Amino acid sequence: MPDKRQIPQHPRVPPLTVRRLLARTPSPAHAVAVDAPVRAALQAMAEHAVGAVVVVDGSRVVGVFSENAAASRDPAATLEPLRQAIDGMAVVATGEQTVQECIALMDEKRMRYLPVCEDGRLIGLLTLDDLLRGVIAHYELVFRELELDQRILFLRGTYSC
Repeated sequence: MPDKRQIPQHPRVPPLTVRRLLARTPSPAHAVAVDAPVRAALQAMAEHAVGAVVVVDGSRVVGVFSENAAASRDPAATLEPLRQAIDGMAVVATGEQTVQECIALMDEKRMRYLPVCEDGRLIGLLTLDDLLRGVIAHYELVFRELELDQRILFLRGTYSC
């Protein structure tokens, strides 16, 4: 029985990986040090007009601080370090992973943001919306290729059997 999470494939369309998705629509990640105060994360989010920042310890991703985490914080707690404001569960994707694997991972872990690391460095931050837009674009490309196949197959004067 086929997996319901598999997206359609076509011989002329390469699999939809995180690397291909980021190449098509870059999703920059803004990082804040784990020892920085919550206020620094809020300022970075406002400055870059993003809903989340990646929390790093040196070059290692340790978590994500998002607007949901900010909304649940006491405004007086903006001076506490980010270390205390994140759950510490750092889940990251790699460029080799497929988009459907990332969607399944985010669904399983109940995440809204997924940092992407390549060779130990942060290269992007994906949202569920980014992944879903990528899947829709992939479907459109596969459907165009299938339509082209059908046109070629049924061209007048061609032998189709």
